[in-house]
Amino acid sequence: MWRVRNSVPASVPASVLRLVVLAALVLGTLLQARTGRAGDVWVTIQSPADGDVAVGPIDIAAEVIAPAGVSRVEFRVDGRMVGALIDAPFLYRIDLGGARMEHLIEVTAVDSDGDQAVDSVVTQPVPMGGELALDLQQLYVTVELDGSRLLDLGSPAFTILDEDRPQQVITFARGDVPFTAVLLIDSSVSMFGSKLDAAWVGANRFVQGMQELDQGKAIIFSDSLIATTPFTDESDVLSSALGGALAHGGTAVNDHLYMALKLLDRRQGRRVIVLLSDGIDTHSALSMTEVLSKARHSQVLVYWIRLVNRRSKTDDAGETASLYSAWHDPSAYRSQLRMLEELVMSSGGRISRVVGVDEVGPVFADILQELRDQYVLGYYPSNSKDDGSWHDVEVKVRHPMAVVRTHEGYIDY
Repeated sequence: MWRVRNSVPASVPASVLRLVVLAALVLGTLLQARTGRAGDVWVTIQSPADGDVAVGPIDIAAEVIAPAGVSRVEFRVDGRMVGALIDAPFLYRIDLGGARMEHLIEVTAVDSDGDQAVDSVVTQPVPMGGELALDLQQLYVTVELDGSRLLDLGSPAFTILDEDRPQQVITFARGDVPFTAVLLIDSSVSMFGSKLDAAWVGANRFVQGMQELDQGKAIIFSDSLIATTPFTDESDVLSSALGGALAHGGTAVNDHLYMALKLLDRRQGRRVIVLLSDGIDTHSALSMTEVLSKARHSQVLVYWIRLVNRRSKTDDAGETASLYSAWHDPSAYRSQLRMLEELVMSSGGRISRVVGVDEVGPVFADILQELRDQYVLGYYPSNSKDDGSWHDVEVKVRHPMAVVRTHEGYIDY
């Protein structure tokens, strides 16, 4: 089992430690996956993504989960097999040439029992003239009034400010736009008993409510990766990871939240993380500062179902008063929690504090409903410079008392 340990020789540089930890986490997603039934095999093309513009040399990267063992992974382009691998990582380089045409890319995984699965994507040619409209910014916007979501607003009701400059709304839709979600479930010792049972029930409620074009990935963690699934729209595959795991070990929220953000980098459209945890990190190698920086680049909606005790439901000091370790005192733990709160709120998501286990299921269901109730706004920034600078974004609606949540900005590149 890949494990994040909380002690290393003093001579190991921090940068090296981080690389080792991230490598372990990513490899763990391949090596420790839980599956629906023995003999099943799953394959997902991680890159290129469906609809990507592709020409010349490209890398085809696939994630394969096969409990019976991988026999081979075959790579095909436009119906012709171009290569095969038998060992991970399943990364194959192919030259598509310079022709302006779309390509069908297929990856077939075969396990030791002869079972197989296929995933495919279609890449797009470079448009005539070579100009790509890659700077469309999409905002996923929740509008609330007196605690209830406003659902009857039209495009004229919204104003987008990019660096305080009004922008023209080009695309407008409601929340039936498909999403890709990572369910990030804490299974550390603090989740023992009814808390973990409630987590499985709540997460399954979310999974069962997903629609046909939605996709999800379950990740169960403590101080190490316990179980995961591929990105899939199959609810039974996702549910397979959401039960049977025992609560044990410490908590590495930072490491696994960073991993979830990284895994969503190659996904298209609306991307979501739902974290269920008390948020008190005891074992991560990465700091919350590094995770916060990654989140600002990712533009992923992050929802945090925060398990708290009754005494400290609105008070971090009460929750962290007795926490000490070789690395943190109570004030440091409070600082970590505040940064996690900042990450969630700046993403456009929200924090749901729950005390009783009976609250968990309804909160999962409400997050799913919020995604259905969101507005999706698209615009081309009038002041784009592609210089790597940060752009503050604000969305206003024509209602003085309404509360608007969306991602607070993006990196201009």
